[in-house]
Order: sequence, then C-alpha cells, then structure tokens
Amino acid sequence: MTPQLVQNIQHRREVMRALLFIICLGGISFFTINIFREVYFLAFLELAYSIYAIALLRIISKTDNFQRWVIAFLIPLYTLILYALYLPETSKSMFVWILAFPIVSYLLLGKTAGFLVSILSLVTALVIYHVKFLTIGESVNIAESLNVIFSSALMISFAHVYEKNRESNEVRLLELAGTDSLTGVPNRLKLYENYRQWQEKHCGKQSTMSVVLIDLDHFKTINDQYGHSAGDEALRHVAGFIQKQLPQDALLARIGGEEFTLQLTSEIDQSCDFVDKLRRELKETSLMHEGKVITITFSAGIAIYGEDGTSLDALLACADKRLYIAKRQGRNQVCCKRNHAESTLNKELC
Repeated sequence: MTPQLVQNIQHRREVMRALLFIICLGGISFFTINIFREVYFLAFLELAYSIYAIALLRIISKTDNFQRWVIAFLIPLYTLILYALYLPETSKSMFVWILAFPIVSYLLLGKTAGFLVSILSLVTALVIYHVKFLTIGESVNIAESLNVIFSSALMISFAHVYEKNRESNEVRLLELAGTDSLTGVPNRLKLYENYRQWQEKHCGKQSTMSVVLIDLDHFKTINDQYGHSAGDEALRHVAGFIQKQLPQDALLARIGGEEFTLQLTSEIDQSCDFVDKLRRELKETSLMHEGKVITITFSAGIAIYGEDGTSLDALLACADKRLYIAKRQGRNQVCCKRNHAESTLNKELC
C-alpha cells in the first residue's frame, strides 16, 4: 500500500509520552508531599491525574484521535496546576511550571491551538501570581512582575517561532515528496493521497470518477533520435500542456517513465471526450527542440469508478488494459467504455 502523504504526528506522540511519564512521577511525588502537608483534596487530585496519565500511555501510541486526547489531557492538567497555584499554601517556586505551558502547548497542539491555549493559561497564571504575591506600588514587586511577564513572553515567542518554522518546513517537504522533480506535476504518492481524500469525502455518496492512464507513443524513438534531453523536454511539454487544460478538481500525475495519470470527476462520456480532445490538440501542439519540430501523440485507457473497481489499484489495472487495446489498434487513440461496450476514439482513423 502506498504510504499516505500527510503531516507526521509521531514527534507529538513522543512528546506526549515524555510528558505523561513526568506527570506520573510528579503526581505521585506531590501526592506524597501534600498528604504530609494535609492538603488532602489537592493530593488526591494529583494521584488521580497520575493514574489518568498511566492509562493514556497505551492510548496515545495507537489512537487515530490523538489531538482530541491531547486536549482532553492538557486542559484538566493546566486547570489542576492553576488551582494548585491559587491555594494559599503554594510558594513562588510553584510558578516555574507556567513557563512550560507554551512549550508543551505548541509541541502537542501546533501553532494555532498552541497559541490560544498558551495565552489563556499564561494570562490566568499571571493574574493568580499578581494577586497572591505582588503589591502594587512597590518597586521591587514591579521588577518581579516584569520578570515574570517578560520571561513568559519570551517562552511563548520562542515556542511560536519554532513551531511556525517547523510546520512550514514540514509542509514544504510534503510538497516535495508529492511532486515529480522533472515535470513539476504530482507523482504517484500524491496521486494515491488525492484518491484517498476523494474517497473519504464522497463515501456513501453517488459520485463519478474516471481514472485515465496516458502513455506517450514511440517515446523511445524520441530519446533515440533527438537525445535524452529532448525526451525530458517532451515530458515537460506534455505535462505543461495537459495542466493548462485541466478542469477544476482534476489531477494530473506522472507515475513513471512516459506514463501519466488523470483523475477526472466528470461523467464517463465527458471524460472520454475531454481526453480525446487532449489527444487531438497535443498532436497539433508540436515541441520545438533545438530548431527541430517534434510531434507528440499519446494513447490512453479510461476506467470508471464503481463499474471497473473502487480501489485506485483496480482502476489503474483496468485503465492499463484499455490503454494497451488502444496501442494494439494503432496508437494515438483513447479506449474507454461507453454503453457497456469498449470503444476507441480517434477521429482521424474513424
């Protein structure tokens, strides 16, 4: 099975796993301390949260709803910490925990959600800090206040810049991973991912999809006669030509060699007519290479979603069979299925 072209959250699972271990150890430690201090309600809250963290260790490694579990863990955790900060028995040293809010939030929730949770939790913590420890009008307290505020702002700024750059780099890597380096069009990986997304979006609905397999005719001859640079230029020429003609929601991908695939969301008759129009117009749009005119044609086979299969592999296999029917009948043709019968389209030959 072709791997999905999606953002990787494995690093977030690792961060969450490390956080859960720390919360387990910290919760048990503070439970013991607060039992001796006779702060029983907080102690048992910390013990309960340690048990919750242990239970989550198994869940977060396998769940598909990772983000929901993160939120279900962080919001109560921050609430528990803020409650502990508010208690009269709490010392100033407890407030070092608030500096971890931005880092944990951004690493586990991403740029947008991480920013919102960080701001909300930090503002609440700073209000609690000022109410408990600072008296307005004393210069030493103003200095303490500024230290807390600016150190918190520094942490959230660094976390935001890091996560913003990390997400941008990941998006860029995903784009590169899904793009054919020679032609600039999507590759096989992107083709499978696009098909998966289309299936999820149209699951249980009456939807149309045609998968077209295109193979350039006599491509080896172009390489042999004009050189491999001409072959590369021919591939770029065909990719650029088809891309300009594509309707909305259609996808062109190069899947290897001189083979391209189209995903069209139109009815079968419209898809057949569109691909045949491409075939005729491409022949009339010659490639100029080093002063020489190169005429390029293609053969194509078209498969229909549902009637010819529901998986992309099945549709590609069916389209491939029809492609070779077109090639056996003389190339420069489109083979598709109309009215339950396979037919080839080539206005010049018919």
